[in-house]
Amino acid sequence: MEKKGVVLYYPTGIVHMRNLELLRDQLPGFRFLVIVEPWMAETANDVLNRIDTEDRVIIENNRLPQGVWEKGVNLLFLSMAYPNPFRLHLVYEAASREIPVIAIEEVNQLALNDGIINHYFLPIDYLAVPSEVEKSKFIDLGVNSERITVIGWPFYDDKAALRSRNQYDIRSQYKIRPEKKICLLVLGSLKEQDIVSIETSKIRTHIIETTVNGLSENFQLFIKPHPVETEDTLEEIRKLAPSAVILNPKFPIEPLIDQVDIVVNRGNSQVILLALLQLKSIIVVPAGLKTIFHSAHKAVIAESAQQFHRILVEYSRGKHPDYREILNSHFPIDHRLSLQKASQFFASALKEKCTGSFEKKMYVAILYAFLGDISSANQILDSLTERESVILLKKLVNRKISIVEFVNLLPFFTGKIITWHIQALFLRMLFSGSAKHNWILAAPLLKGFDGDVNPHYFIDDILKRIELEYLAGNTESAEKLIHKIYDDFSIFPFYHQAFDMLKYVYGRKDKSPSFRKTLWLLKNFFKPYARHCI
Repeated sequence: MEKKGVVLYYPTGIVHMRNLELLRDQLPGFRFLVIVEPWMAETANDVLNRIDTEDRVIIENNRLPQGVWEKGVNLLFLSMAYPNPFRLHLVYEAASREIPVIAIEEVNQLALNDGIINHYFLPIDYLAVPSEVEKSKFIDLGVNSERITVIGWPFYDDKAALRSRNQYDIRSQYKIRPEKKICLLVLGSLKEQDIVSIETSKIRTHIIETTVNGLSENFQLFIKPHPVETEDTLEEIRKLAPSAVILNPKFPIEPLIDQVDIVVNRGNSQVILLALLQLKSIIVVPAGLKTIFHSAHKAVIAESAQQFHRILVEYSRGKHPDYREILNSHFPIDHRLSLQKASQFFASALKEKCTGSFEKKMYVAILYAFLGDISSANQILDSLTERESVILLKKLVNRKISIVEFVNLLPFFTGKIITWHIQALFLRMLFSGSAKHNWILAAPLLKGFDGDVNPHYFIDDILKRIELEYLAGNTESAEKLIHKIYDDFSIFPFYHQAFDMLKYVYGRKDKSPSFRKTLWLLKNFFKPYARHCI
């Protein structure tokens, strides 16, 4: 067989390990070297055993072992491009060798989460996405359109494959009577456990109660919790739905969907699209979230138990919405063709080679600094030619840049994603040390930095921006920002106290700021945010 290339693959979850299995069958001639972390031996051993020992790359002290890059690596393939020290190390090493970095978007994340981006902050040479909808949203975030390819979603098994791989029958397992229909409620992760989530305990309670109170007696409710659930949160689910069957949180979702009659979800999960692909009836309980169903299929949206029950009645009468518009927009390519396009995507990345090694290293340095690793950021910048952009970025990373210099730095970087990181570093500099700053001049330089597309990732820096707006006299702007993020983050004591401090210290007009701040700090001295601000 013709050797097409060696791919260094970094999976970051069980799903991504299984995705590899789907891809490998469609990529003959490619050799995959799989980076193996300790969790794989415990939770994905069945998949790991299907990878030849010589193709496993064991991480040593958060670094690749010696000699890996010398195995003829042609591509670095990331299943998730969220910055952490190890991924930054991988991207930097690939850039140093001019090896292209690629990724395939694992879900329709931007469409389903109303533009919120979670996993694609790293500098990637080539990104494959499921649809033109996703492509346009990534372009809006600043990703070069020439580096984005629409290949569809290759990680979907058809029904025949599902049934051949999964013999688990939930009806017989849980002794469900033949006349009973099954409703499957699929929950997201709790924000209290996973800060990236937008599902709080209050929202979850609403979703479960709407489903439980809206179901007909001829339905048996099954609840599939998120894989990160704890025993305590599972117990809370049992209390809210005592007659429901609570499934193993780690059980694969596709075979479950295949065996049920109705699928219920908040509407921001790939699960709901998988249900449509399997031609299942769906009900969306958005709990205040804007979903892709609001514009085209409001008939499946239930904001209350009464609406939920009414939708069930419509389904029982044989009335089913036509979902072709949604599927054509978000799954425009048949999954078998999508697998072929994935192969073409790999081959094209090999042909096009690495893009912008210098710019990529600059980006990695910014991300290291954002993560607080100033030393690694400086090491990269010191290795680069001293252009004006490098000199100014060094000053920013080391918190020595002036407002005028920061203005001169901004034009060197294009795109929202990288600009947000630079703005975050600028904010940190403004609030470090005892140097006096002109808040009025600094505030306009933070335009666009408001957490619209990823509040959890930038939350600590957004708090600094709120304080800066207060200091600049822009009280209305500061309070708008607080209002925007308060509901999502006030559930955490640290952030609740932060909002309290900001509103108390800067929101009142009857005392001078310094006196009010002193009073607040004395009152809250032992609370986390007070200590953080001293």
